[in-house]
Amino acid sequence: MNTRQLQYAIALAKVRNFSKVADMLNISQPALSKQIINLEGELGLKIFNRGTTPLTLTAAGEHFIREAEDLCYREEQLLRAMSRYQSGEYGRLVIGVTPFRSLYLMPELVKKIRSRYPGIRISLHEVNSAQLRKDAAEGKCDLAIVNLPVDTALLDVIPLEPDILVLAVHNTMAGKLPVAKDGKRLTVDFSQLQDYPFVVLSPGQELRNLFDGLCTAAGFRPIIAAEVVGVTSALAMVQAGVGAAVLPLQFIHSQNFDNNLSLYVVKNSLYSRQPAVVTRRGQVRTPYADFAISLLTEQE
Repeated sequence: MNTRQLQYAIALAKVRNFSKVADMLNISQPALSKQIINLEGELGLKIFNRGTTPLTLTAAGEHFIREAEDLCYREEQLLRAMSRYQSGEYGRLVIGVTPFRSLYLMPELVKKIRSRYPGIRISLHEVNSAQLRKDAAEGKCDLAIVNLPVDTALLDVIPLEPDILVLAVHNTMAGKLPVAKDGKRLTVDFSQLQDYPFVVLSPGQELRNLFDGLCTAAGFRPIIAAEVVGVTSALAMVQAGVGAAVLPLQFIHSQNFDNNLSLYVVKNSLYSRQPAVVTRRGQVRTPYADFAISLLTEQE
């Protein structure tokens, strides 16, 4: 039993004439008769009384046609729903992102995606970069934003605009450093900062590893004024004048910029943060995943 047979039986139940239905369906009358006979043979029951003019339905046939109409309707609705998923009208989008990057990158991105595809549900998978690489390789995310390098044998990679990392210092703590105005970025040699108190992230985080590397390269042991878990707390500490901190410029600008801060690019820093969108190699992307990626790459 297949959908075509159901549709033929439904049409015949409405018109009650083999010849007219065959013309409507643009098939021969013998072909139509064969399909109905095959259907009745599979069911082991007669659907139509052929000895009457016009055709009439048997008791079993009346029940069968009601159920067949319901099945065909549900199949049509299912296909329409799947078409909406295919077009991006419906669906679910899982974006893997670190918590700090989610803070400044996701609100506007999610807003734009929802504006284009209001029927989809967006889930943010917020974990650290190491876990994101693993989860993306296992196909648990439609896309993830991580820092390179990654295993390109497992992941397809689309590079994004590089992160700019700056040293944020409250102007009251600038000391001998020149004070920047209106968010303008100056340059600083990290070796000049050995007497400065710092706000740092907890050990193991990428920004902490960067900071430790800068101190080692500059040849001094830093004065740690405060150790925090998140970049939001670190920025708040800097704004309060607790200490200086190395933070992503994009994150700082996503907040209400404090004109009492000066931002410095660290001179001769060999460390760079190259973010990228990654997906499981060969993974089929939905239209809304492609749209999200296009929005991210447009920011370059």
